Amino acid sequence: MSVLNIDPVTPPNPADLIAEGFRQHARSIYQQLISSFNGGSKEFWRNTQGVSPEEIAAALGTDAVEIFQLHHKIGTLLAEINPAVIAEGLSVVGDFTYNEDGSLTIVSEPAEIPEPMPEETPEETPEETPEEI
Repeated sequence: MSVLNIDPVTPPNPADLIAEGFRQHARSIYQQLISSFNGGSKEFWRNTQGVSPEEIAAALGTDAVEIFQLHHKIGTLLAEINPAVIAEGLSVVGDFTYNEDGSLTIVSEPAEIPEPMPEETPEETPEETPEEI
C-alpha cells in the first residue's frame, strides 16, 4: 500500500473504551480515598486553624461516631490494598472513645511528632603535618 493512500480509521472497540474508563475511574477513586483518609485525619487532629480535636468533636455532636466509623472503614479498605498509603493519616490520630449518643470523647491527642534530627557529620580533624626544624 502506498503512503499516499489514506488508511481507513478503525473505530475503537467499545469494550476497550469501557474497560479503560473503568481503569481510570478505579485509579481516581483510590487516590481520592487516600487523600480523604489522610487529609481527614490531619484536619481533625492537627488542623492549621488552631481548632482542637475536642472542639471539632463537639461541633460534630451526635454525628461524630458515624463519621469516625465511616473513616475507619475507608482506612481498613485502603490498608487491605496497601497499608503504607494510610501511614501519614494514622500517624496523627489520638485516642478517643465512642459515646452511646453518637458523640465522641477525645481521651488524648497524638504525641507531637518530633522534627527529624539532622544527621551528624564527623568533625574534621586537621591533618598532621611534620614539624618544621
